[in-house]
Amino acid sequence: MKPQITIDRARIWIAVVALGLIALGSFWVENAFRQRGEDDARKSSIRLEPDYYVEHFNFIRLSNSSKANYHLTGDRLIHLPRTDQYEITHPHINSFDSTRMPVTIIAERAVVDQKSEAVNPKREHDIVHLYDKVSVERPEGLNSNFMRLETNYLMLIPDNDLVTSDHPVTLFTNGMEAHAIGMIANNSTQQLELLSKVHARLKKRGS
Repeated sequence: MKPQITIDRARIWIAVVALGLIALGSFWVENAFRQRGEDDARKSSIRLEPDYYVEHFNFIRLSNSSKANYHLTGDRLIHLPRTDQYEITHPHINSFDSTRMPVTIIAERAVVDQKSEAVNPKREHDIVHLYDKVSVERPEGLNSNFMRLETNYLMLIPDNDLVTSDHPVTLFTNGMEAHAIGMIANNSTQQLELLSKVHARLKKRGS
């Protein structure tokens, strides 16, 4: 005698099969999203990693007149492909030419944004960001006085020969010690402007 399947039992089996298909579909969707998330995370981490590095490098930047105006050295340089930036450990920068006194800039770290039209917004100038224990020093010369500037952040724009900061700065000269918030220095004109909250102390001669 063949077993008979009643309408109620058929409905139960159909419901069981439907629930199974729903469960399998949910598992597949969850697994697909998890796999995609892991792939995206892996690709993101790869993009964040440097694609090359140089240790104990020595770089000379030429001006438009082919004169050497910036000499840059450092312990380590890495390139970050995601932002197209360079990070430098212990940068040491010398700015010089035949018409003015050299300027020496040192810091713990630097980030270089190179001129580029491939990024958004595009970069129209090379910009060097200097961080931590930043010092700018110019020796005394025939047409310039000794100067040393200390801060924790500076922005250098080589094309315009400008150095700026919006952080606290301390300026030392032969006759003065000044503290301020923010500064702009033009290496071409040898002029420096302290921007706000300026407090200066004049030194006695011979002190």
